[in-house]
Amino acid sequence: MKKRASAIDFTTGSIWKSLLLYFLPVLAGGLFQQLYATVDVVILGQFAGKAGLVAIDSIYNLLKLPVNFFTGLSAGAAIIISQCFGAKEEDALSKAVHTAVAFAMAGGLVLSAVCVTTAPLGLRLMSVPNNVYPLALRYVQIYFAGLAVSMLYNICAGILRAVGDSRTPFYILAVSGTANVGLDLLFVAAWDMSAPGAALATVLAQGLSAALALMVLVRRQAAYRLSPRRLRFDRAVLGKIFTIGLPMALQSVLYPISNMTVQAAVNQTGTDNIVAWALCGKLDFLIWLAADSFAAAIATFVAQNYGAGQGERCRKGVRIGLGMILAIIIFISAILFLWSEPLGRLILNSADAPIAGVTGRLMRLMAPLYFLYVFGEVFAGAIRGQGESLRPMVITLLGTCATRILWIWLVPHNHQLLAILAVYPVSWAVTSLAFAIYYHRFRARAAHA
Repeated sequence: MKKRASAIDFTTGSIWKSLLLYFLPVLAGGLFQQLYATVDVVILGQFAGKAGLVAIDSIYNLLKLPVNFFTGLSAGAAIIISQCFGAKEEDALSKAVHTAVAFAMAGGLVLSAVCVTTAPLGLRLMSVPNNVYPLALRYVQIYFAGLAVSMLYNICAGILRAVGDSRTPFYILAVSGTANVGLDLLFVAAWDMSAPGAALATVLAQGLSAALALMVLVRRQAAYRLSPRRLRFDRAVLGKIFTIGLPMALQSVLYPISNMTVQAAVNQTGTDNIVAWALCGKLDFLIWLAADSFAAAIATFVAQNYGAGQGERCRKGVRIGLGMILAIIIFISAILFLWSEPLGRLILNSADAPIAGVTGRLMRLMAPLYFLYVFGEVFAGAIRGQGESLRPMVITLLGTCATRILWIWLVPHNHQLLAILAVYPVSWAVTSLAFAIYYHRFRARAAHA
């Protein structure tokens, strides 16, 4: 099988080096997205005012629903492609790539049409304030109209990462992110298009990223090269995409419900606590980004080696990967434990500086326990890499979502912030323990299959 230097074959060579080489571009891409998302907000806030910000913030969760759903399906396609790549099955790999891209094109167009049509209903269900409703509706409809190109990029980037190339998607994100900021300045600052201008900038930038990703796949001299003339659905491959991807898609849609339940409880504790908890989210985002990025590396590593029939290398990679990400998370946690309060003061203005003290207390509760989250992510990635996604979805929904909802409903917290937020480390521990037990049994069963 022909390979490019940018693609990482996880079935040979040093495990820790290949995991690190894959992980770092994924992490950098996430950081870059966070950076230009922040710049987007600054531009909108400076030139469109509070109305523009409220118009977007009021429907943020609505925007994420279709994107999260399709991202889960894309992850299912990526696992199949990784397994074919690891097994060196060139015909199966080509079928999987062309089916995945065809599905992204067709599915994205259908999803765009449905979401644009139902956007007014979604805004009413979200109780968007009347004074920003017109702005919010135009933003949503423009954003949803561009879902097809967003889906296409996600699939193409997923194909590249599935064969071990995490650098090229990062380069594409860097180009499209820079273009997004430039277009924001043009549409929002120069042409005063407010929130709809920001939506148009996002769609055009996503279109650029999709075009670049397609161009890369068409030009690659490898078995996963994309040929437009071969775009068609393979029923067997499409069935596997839905079998693996649908549980992941449903999990992505249902997972935020538990966090909304916790947030509702936090909202009852007062404005200062709401701000302090929001500030925690600004400080600890690197924890989630690092853990999720490494879980993606583990899933790709296991998928390739599982396809190659190298069970022992799968297990060794999980052990090494778990040690690596634990070291990274513990290092970040130590920084947050020691310096979250001074960092909080840098973000807040002088009048709100006392809130940084609340943030510091919250971080001193959370920081020593972030490591609990890691086990669930790594073991879930390893299990999904072998093509099993239904039970990981059930474990996550019960261990994380159900635990959080039941905690808020049943455990007395008397509107005390620390008592409410204790649900997070509790749910991490429950989910990680469940995944550790299931991974051990799943591994033993796979060894005798």
